[in-house]
Amino acid sequence: MMTTGSAPRGAKLGFRALTLLMAVVLAVGFAACGDDDDSPSAASTPSAAQPEATAGSGAPGADRDLGQQIRDLTGFDTSAEACAGREIPIGAVLALTGPGSFYGATMSRGLDLAADHIEAAGGPVFEIDYHDHQSGDPASGVQAMTELGEGGYVAKLASYVDDLGAMLPQTAEYQMFTLDGGGGTSVFGQGQPYFWGTRAITPNDPLPGLFQYLAQTRPDARTVGMVIWDLGDPGNGIVRDDALAKIEDAGLEFNGLYEYTPVGSQDYSQVLPKITSNEPDILLLGLYGQDVGSFVNQAETAGLDSILIGFEFTPDGINAAKGTFEDGYTFAYDYFDAANPTNPWARLFVEEFEAAYGELPDFYAANYYEDLFGMWDLVRRVCASGEELTGAALDAAFRENPTLASVYGGDESGPGSKTMSLETHSVAARTMGVFTYEDGEVTPHAYFDLDGADFNLAQ
Repeated sequence: MMTTGSAPRGAKLGFRALTLLMAVVLAVGFAACGDDDDSPSAASTPSAAQPEATAGSGAPGADRDLGQQIRDLTGFDTSAEACAGREIPIGAVLALTGPGSFYGATMSRGLDLAADHIEAAGGPVFEIDYHDHQSGDPASGVQAMTELGEGGYVAKLASYVDDLGAMLPQTAEYQMFTLDGGGGTSVFGQGQPYFWGTRAITPNDPLPGLFQYLAQTRPDARTVGMVIWDLGDPGNGIVRDDALAKIEDAGLEFNGLYEYTPVGSQDYSQVLPKITSNEPDILLLGLYGQDVGSFVNQAETAGLDSILIGFEFTPDGINAAKGTFEDGYTFAYDYFDAANPTNPWARLFVEEFEAAYGELPDFYAANYYEDLFGMWDLVRRVCASGEELTGAALDAAFRENPTLASVYGGDESGPGSKTMSLETHSVAARTMGVFTYEDGEVTPHAYFDLDGADFNLAQ
């Protein structure tokens, strides 16, 4: 069932070596490079300079068997695991090449570590079949879906909102149960059959909480504009309408600036003059990966005075910013604070990841690690029922109880959780925040949930 050109888990040692090499290259030139974190403390960011840890060192019960630790910390009882040891092929369509290749590298690290941990804990053997959508190329995503569908795969992990929407029709056609922890559902992918987004939607979901924060800290900032990836229609219109409605609801003024840029763009010489001629008080950056770093760098050169707010923070962005992030880069989303994990399972994940790769995990590694555990949970439910393991059975099992364990949130008593909306297929609750990266550290400013609920300033 493995397809041509993929990198299945059986070959993952070579892929891990490649991704580690990529991380080392990304780390050159910067020393510091992660949720909802309920603790309002400042955090150091992932860095290749972090000291290498021993697997499981410092974790609860570090002298015990790793598999037993995982069973204890997740609460998964495998004594009656109907699919224990069963080989289960699963697809993963990620950005393995192109300007977003950082994503594919960090996401696959999280997946590979999760597969090892699940097998060690007595679960099934997930054989991950990696495919490349080349950083948002729809044709590549469609080709990957064709190969996975014809290969009989019943589930997959996805990114770029199922390759910017092009894979969604085949996801439904093949009834391929899908979790996207990279882009979530976005606004345009909500409610799509067999497709579930396991993170907050950016830039839209953080906006109400972000605007509350700005109202308290920058009440003089009243006008808002946006620069955002061009997703094509109908996605562009759906995202825009939702964002403008949230600006209006906050009592702010949209100044008419809403500029689209190509995915993967590194040259903003055409868009920056439009911004400087109609500069808003607040400029929202719906850009990701290297793109946001390149934009911030060029905006500083252009002398832009707007308050810049991004919706992602990665080592890739730091590298592309060429030092400008060090002066202060503010972002708002569900950031994973690897320096301060909030529950014992999260601590074990961070320590094991650092031992394997020599650096702390970022947001995307955490998401894909917990998403494969989510797949395991659903496989357990289907196997326990005696049903055939199909995408439809996985989807039905999820609908019966759309809650999965999470390395986000939680406390010393156990892991956090994430619950999906059966209507939107996106998260029904998700703690987000406003943070600033400066001089190698991330400082939290505020925390809030969807629609800005439970807003509070960090202490």
